[in-house]
Amino acid sequence: MKTFITRYRAGKSRNEFQVYVIESSTLKRFLVVEMVLGTLAYNVALYLFHNALLAGVGSWAGTESVKRLPVVFRKIAGRQEGSGIMSMFFT
Repeated sequence: MKTFITRYRAGKSRNEFQVYVIESSTLKRFLVVEMVLGTLAYNVALYLFHNALLAGVGSWAGTESVKRLPVVFRKIAGRQEGSGIMSMFFT
């Protein structure tokens, strides 16, 4: 453990200054997806289930599904461009 701590300290300089850049589009997307859509999903789930615990889970699942939708669409579009069994019949 002592060697790990000394290696960690050796990698960090006391005069080191780190800057993290956060783009405004990333911040806006976070606010819209997490705050606005999460609140809307929570209210809809609360209305449907009448249970705060299920509403919280529904809010989490709703925001996560919205974040993963572009990946699903890209996968669907990628498969239609000539992969799969049906493409061998239509080329």
